[in-house]
Order: sequence, then C-alpha cells, then structure tokens
Amino acid sequence: MSADRNSVHEGKVVHEFIDGQDVAKVAHIDGTVDYIDANAVGGDLEDMPKGYYYSPAFLGTMVAICCASICAYLGWVLPANTLSLINADLGNSPDINWVATVWTLGSCIGFLLIGRLSDIFGRKWMVMGTTVLSLVGCIVGAVAKNVNTLIGANLLNGLSAAGQLSFGITLGELVPNKHRGVVVTICFLSSLPFAVFGPIIARSFINNTAAGWRWSYYIGIILNGITAILFFFLYHPPSYTQLHVAGKTRWQAVKEIDYVGIFLFVGGCVLFLIGLSWGGTIYPWASVQTLCTLLIGFATIVAFVVWEAYFCKVQPLMPPRLFKNKGFVGIVIVATIGAMIYYSMTVLWPTIVGTLYTTDSLQIGWQSSVVGGGILLGQVLGGLALGYVPRVKIQAVIASICAMAFITPLASITTGTHNMFLALGILGLVSIGYVDNITFPGVTLVQESQDIGLATGVMGSIRALGGAVAQALYVSVLNNKLTTNIPKYVGAAATEAGLPDSSLPALYAGITAGNFSAVPDITPAVEAAVGASLPTAYAESFKIVFYCTIPFSVILIAAAFLVPNMEPYLHLNVAKKLQTRANIQAAEKNATIDQEKANVVQAETAAHVEDAASAATVPLESVAVPAAAAERT
Repeated sequence: MSADRNSVHEGKVVHEFIDGQDVAKVAHIDGTVDYIDANAVGGDLEDMPKGYYYSPAFLGTMVAICCASICAYLGWVLPANTLSLINADLGNSPDINWVATVWTLGSCIGFLLIGRLSDIFGRKWMVMGTTVLSLVGCIVGAVAKNVNTLIGANLLNGLSAAGQLSFGITLGELVPNKHRGVVVTICFLSSLPFAVFGPIIARSFINNTAAGWRWSYYIGIILNGITAILFFFLYHPPSYTQLHVAGKTRWQAVKEIDYVGIFLFVGGCVLFLIGLSWGGTIYPWASVQTLCTLLIGFATIVAFVVWEAYFCKVQPLMPPRLFKNKGFVGIVIVATIGAMIYYSMTVLWPTIVGTLYTTDSLQIGWQSSVVGGGILLGQVLGGLALGYVPRVKIQAVIASICAMAFITPLASITTGTHNMFLALGILGLVSIGYVDNITFPGVTLVQESQDIGLATGVMGSIRALGGAVAQALYVSVLNNKLTTNIPKYVGAAATEAGLPDSSLPALYAGITAGNFSAVPDITPAVEAAVGASLPTAYAESFKIVFYCTIPFSVILIAAAFLVPNMEPYLHLNVAKKLQTRANIQAAEKNATIDQEKANVVQAETAAHVEDAASAATVPLESVAVPAAAAERT
C-alpha cells in the first residue's frame, strides 16, 4: 500500500484516498484496522441513491431474508411441537427430545461462526451457504427413517438457522439505525404463518396428508430453493475486497481464523449439553458418564474463555473486549434468559396441553400456537417501540417484571386452571417477546457498524446456548419428577383399583408407550383410575419446572437494568449499502493490481537480499592459506 495519502471532507463523511482509491478507515473491536471501499459505505440517509429502497435489489433482498427466516422456523417450530407424534411414527426412541435440543445447539455454534466470519469475509456467501445447508437438512429430514437421522437433519437446520435468523445483520446494516427495529419486526412478522400457527399446520399435515410430518421438511425444501435463487441474483452486499482494500488476501484471512477457539467452543458446548441431557434420564446425575461429560464440557468452555483472553494470537472468535461494554452485556443476558423461556415453552407447551387439558390433536395444535403468537406480538410491540418510544431501559425493566409476574404463577397449574394457564401464558410470552426484540436490533446499535456481525453472533450464540441448556434442564427436571410422581399418584390409584403390584412395571412402560395391552391383569376400572390420576402426576411435575424459572426471572430483571437507553444511537446513518456489479468488479480489479504490486515489491526485496548476501560472501579461492598450515596438510 502506498504511503501517499490525502484526506478530504465531503459533507459528513470523511474520505481517505490511498493509491487514488476512495476508502474509509475503520478499527475493529479486536484492534485490527481495515480500509473499506467508500462505495460500500452507506452514509447518511439523505445521501443514499434516489429510489434505493424501492429498487429490485433491495426489495428482492428483503423478500429473500424473510423467506430465509421462515425456513428457520420450519426446521424448529413444526418438529418441536410434534415430537411425540413423530416419535410414534419412527419407532419410539428415547432420544426424541434431541431433535429439538440439537437445533438450538446447532444455532448456538452457527451464530458465532457466521457472525464473526461474515464480518471478515462478507455476508453473501455466508447466507448462501446457510441456505444450501438448510436445503440439505430439509432433504435429510424428509427422508429420515429413524430418530437418529432426524437428529442429524435438525443439527444441519440449526446450524443454518443462525444465518437465516441473522436479519439484524444482513438487513439491519442496510437501513438507518433509527429504523432497524421496524425492519427486524417486518422480518419477524413475515414468519407469522409458521412461527404462530406452526403447531396446527404440523398436526394438520399429520392428520390430512399421506406424507404426514414430512411435509414440514418438504415445504422447507421448496422455500430454501426459492431463497437461494433470490440471494444469488439480488443480494450483493460489500465483497471481501471492498471490506479489506489493499489488505490481506482471502487465503491469508483463512489461515488466520481462530481454529483453536472454534474447536474449544464447539467441543465444550456439545459435551456440556450431552451431559445435561443424560442426567436423570439415560444415566443418574451422580453417574460417571453424566458427571465426566458435564465437567469436561464445562472445563473446555472455561479453556475457550482463557484462550480467547490470553493466548489467541489471531483474530479471536469472541474478543473479550466486547464484554467491557456494559450495555452489550445487559442485552446479551436479557436475550439469553428470554430464549431460555421461549425455547423450553415451545417444547413443553404441547405436553402440558396434551396431558392436562385435551387429547385432541388439533386442539393441542391450536392451543400450542399461544407460544409463537405471544412471542411474536411482543416482538412487534418491542421492535416498534425501540425506535420511537424513549427510555428503552425502563421498557426492558417493566417487560421483565411482567414476564416474572405472569410466568411464575404457572407453578400453580392443575387440571382445573385451563383458562388461567392460557391467559397467563400469553401475557408472559408477550412480555418475553417485547424484551427479545429490544435485544435483536439493539445489539447492532451498541457496537460499531463494522462489528455488528460479531456482536450479533456472540449474542445469538450465547442466547441459543442458554435455550439449549434450558430445554435440557427443564426436560430433565420434568422426567425426574415424573419418575417419582407417576408411582406416587398413578401407581397408588392403579393398585387401589385392583392392579397387582407385580404389574406396575409393565403399567409404567405402557404409560410411556401409550399402550396398555401388554399390562397383565389390567381391567377397565384400572385404566379409568390411571386416566384420572395421570394428569395429577403431570401437574405436580410441571409445578417444579415452573419453580425452576424463578431464579432465571430474577436474573432477567437485574440484567434489564443494564440495558442502555438507545436514543444516542438512533440516528439516520446507514452502515452499508448493496453493490452494483460494476462496483464489485472494480474492487476486484483494484485488489488484483494491489496484489501484483505486492508481488513485485516482494520479488525486488528478495532480489536485494540475495545480492547483499552474495556481496558479503568471500570466494574460497581468495582465501590465502598460511605456508605452515599448508605444509602440515
């Protein structure tokens, strides 16, 4: 890069000219410095090209991003709400809950990788890659013959969902800061059919089509195909060469990826969640298998933190400096606790409705739509309020208090509290959704625009990890309590109705399988007693699950006080803009010229070094040998 530089001010934008190219200098939070092609920078809203927001490129990009978010919900909401029905079709595997858990695990890993790497390499091929990965995941899910294959499919869908739900980055950087909340809300609203009515749609597929639940994945195949086409032809964000003018080559950047950090983070998360899901279900909590897996996973996560803080010599995957921003920390904690409630509710809600209030499949689907509907309504309100209602901190605190006030009383549910359960659930989930959509666009505001991928990726990753931990934790608590409460309530009722004690193990197995035909000496009276007492056993178990939400709700309220007021960030500056083919080609041409210059300089330097070495070398024949020494030889 030439040292000849000139700086000029044009309006409110500072331009630097390096080798005749107009660039903007930016410093990343990890300390690295880049020069960005000025054509890639958006600038003030008034300086944006006329008709930019009505152009086919921008509108097509928005449609593609909305379609991608729908694909993410297809891989999560529909399967998660029909796990028991899918399990019955595939052979009643004890690992069925991993279909949901592995999705959140995959998104946990994917958010951090995609957020970080898209800041470095550009957005387009990251979102294209996740779209193709989701397409593969849907194909695998559509043809799955067993639960293990379906788990693999949802792992792919979870990884890809990280890119598909990153509209806070992909679309947020293309619009003014003040309007990011509205734009993110539009993306959430686009997923309404499946985010809200996914449970009833999934059950309608099962009841009314020959392919059944596989249609959840067939639709994903179709939509992912459309999304890939739209992204390929219409989404043209700044390219790698525009983000790193006269900087490192792509291959140099690839070599400097934090591979050790990736290994430690992925390994730690996987091991910790496996141990958490094993506890009390497959193995006892005090077993060697559970404790070793949990402890090794936790130790690996700690090693990841230490590596990032003290030993990483390349661009770290999760720079510790991020967490010096108090507002960012508050947003991450609030988002994580909200996700812990949302993801666990998505899995548990159909079970609560189906065991306590109705056995009708479609009714379970309609009532399970409360989760997505409540969250989405809250997200719409929170997203609109972010840009236009002052005092975001107070909004977050009030919404968090409301969430605790409405969700904690669910610990009193019984078979006779159906209406209370639905009403409190809706209000609690609206509160969580409100806080949630303060964090999605909010996290892109409290960090510099060149680092919003990193900031969003870190938040999304920690948020998804919290959701996966909550799912595994709540399911484990539920299963552990059922192990105690089913014998306590159902076993007692069955023996009182005349079932011999020797038949109880077969009865418990029949409850799990949903079939009592193999239970010796069972009578209609015993079946009636079991049917009457089983909801009580479930209700008592669910109470403990909701008690477990109380500590998290307290943390949510405390963290809400750290959320900053957003008014200072709500200006009309646009971080990046979509590119024309000419801009991208010009940047590639300049990069080629810069590389050729660098090669020439490198060759000249090597030649000078070689000449200097030759000049310093004394020929052997020019060295005089003393006569005495010659005689001795």
